Amino acid sequence: MGTILGASYYQLKYCLRNKLRQAAHDPDFLYQHYVGKPFYDTDALNQYTANLIESGKPFMMGRFGAVELFNMRVTEFHLENKKAKACEQLFTCAGFFPNDTSLLPRFNDVMKDACRQTDILGLWQNACEDYYIRKYCKDLSATCRLISLEPWRSNHPWSAALAGKKVLVVHPFEESIQTQYRYFDKLFPGKDILPEFELKTLKAVQTAGSAVDPRFGTWFDALDYMCKECEKIDFDIALLGCGAYGYPLAAHIKKMGKQAIHLGGCLQILFGLKGRRWDEEEPDIVAMYNDYWHYPMASEVPTGSGDVEGGTYWKKE
Repeated sequence: MGTILGASYYQLKYCLRNKLRQAAHDPDFLYQHYVGKPFYDTDALNQYTANLIESGKPFMMGRFGAVELFNMRVTEFHLENKKAKACEQLFTCAGFFPNDTSLLPRFNDVMKDACRQTDILGLWQNACEDYYIRKYCKDLSATCRLISLEPWRSNHPWSAALAGKKVLVVHPFEESIQTQYRYFDKLFPGKDILPEFELKTLKAVQTAGSAVDPRFGTWFDALDYMCKECEKIDFDIALLGCGAYGYPLAAHIKKMGKQAIHLGGCLQILFGLKGRRWDEEEPDIVAMYNDYWHYPMASEVPTGSGDVEGGTYWKKE
């Protein structure tokens, strides 16, 4: 059904789900019957993930980015009139480059390959998300609300299971994360959210906004570079927040026989890094702020950051 008609079918399903969600007495009902995969509430998902971490066995937990999924949908269903808009968003907000719609089929293939490695997926219920899950996420063992991936939402955070592990964090805010982790025991006082572990970092390629990295000709070259850099590092589990790179990089890490958790933009919260999104939209996150929380360093604000969802990951100017 890879046609405009197919896209219309999934768009209609999406609209109907929204109507049903508004009318449902049980907010989890539609999630439980969404894609025919096991659904976990927040605490159960966190316990399930903690058990996987403690097992030491390879697994991948992640989520689709909204912009990435839009591009996948536009490509998969040949929505030619939306390709330019989709590619522009992927270029500006998620770091894809160059801004060339002819590269979108290859991007879609990379993402579909990553789907095949996914064990746990946080759900948006965005248009065509269910299509990709049913067709490509064949080995998916658990689903949850998107917000349930965030360990600070649970009474029993999965992140507590990182204690004593060699943890690789792949993120463009490398220096800020290294600095913040010195105060790991002060960022979430009285809560078992950020334990003591051996922190290792890899600075993610930053190409969001209008940032340019002259080392690479395309997004695919930059992704390949990060895959190879991860292969050089000794770690048990990787945490990823690096734009459109995160989901396929997590899949590569699982193929390496490691564990990977792709949280996306919210990963900075785990290290007490504030951002405009949370300042303005999530008072429950703001309530966790204390004197040890800071904004990312000025050196980590890319050119054109204001175009990335209004500067969502940095201090409002």
